[in-house]
Amino acid sequence: MVKLDQTSVIAEFRQLSGCSQQQANDSLFIINNACHLISRLLDEKKCTSADITAAQYAAATVAFYDFICSENARSKIICTLTGKASTDIDYKSRIQSAKDLRDSALKAIKPCMLGCDHLFMAIG
Repeated sequence: MVKLDQTSVIAEFRQLSGCSQQQANDSLFIINNACHLISRLLDEKKCTSADITAAQYAAATVAFYDFICSENARSKIICTLTGKASTDIDYKSRIQSAKDLRDSALKAIKPCMLGCDHLFMAIG
């Protein structure tokens, strides 16, 4: 299993998400899961240092996508000027953008991954 630099993944995640350090710490389980997933998919024999850097970015995009989906699933309550509460927040464009970014980053590291054709069929 290829070891990813979690500090780099967190930094990339923060840049993508705009999260503060505290928000990133609160989402550390999502980031750890993404690091572990990408680490397991990489072929140690094929990976160069550039591939590992690209894999760290891919892990950050996976974490970012999961973070956006998590945010969408939470109950968001907004009070209008008239005092009515609303939970209608449209995350569709954010989710689609995060998905496209994730898919692009995963395709970039495909040559150094272990037989993951099933992953790319799901993405396609």
